[in-house]
Amino acid sequence: MKFEKNFVKPRVSEDIPHHDSKEMDKIGKNIVLLDDKSYSGAGIRMTTRVVKGVTEDPGDYVDLHSHEVDQVFIFLGTPENDESLEVEFIFEDEIYQIKSPITVFVPKGVRHTQKIVRGSGRYITLLKEGTYV
Repeated sequence: MKFEKNFVKPRVSEDIPHHDSKEMDKIGKNIVLLDDKSYSGAGIRMTTRVVKGVTEDPGDYVDLHSHEVDQVFIFLGTPENDESLEVEFIFEDEIYQIKSPITVFVPKGVRHTQKIVRGSGRYITLLKEGTYV
């Protein structure tokens, strides 16, 4: 069938620059939904992470960094409580305390980092490039 390759199975993410995967995995595994590795020429990298029961600040696990392309973060709570995920998001030197549900647009070239501070839910990332850059 000619479109069989269009159905892509998710996979656990490989280690990526600027991220301490070992520490991040303590709040939930990062799952790659789509990228150039899973579908040649996809031109986008989409990941998700299910977060369960973070009760205390896990510390920093993503370095302040930037990308050559735009990025989007979508933070969602649980079906029972939309506002159940608390996040610290940093743009350059500005710190934002945010709650789900919320979408964050990160323009290319802007240094940023984020961490889940408390709660349960899911977040999705979209990088407008098929490989992590």
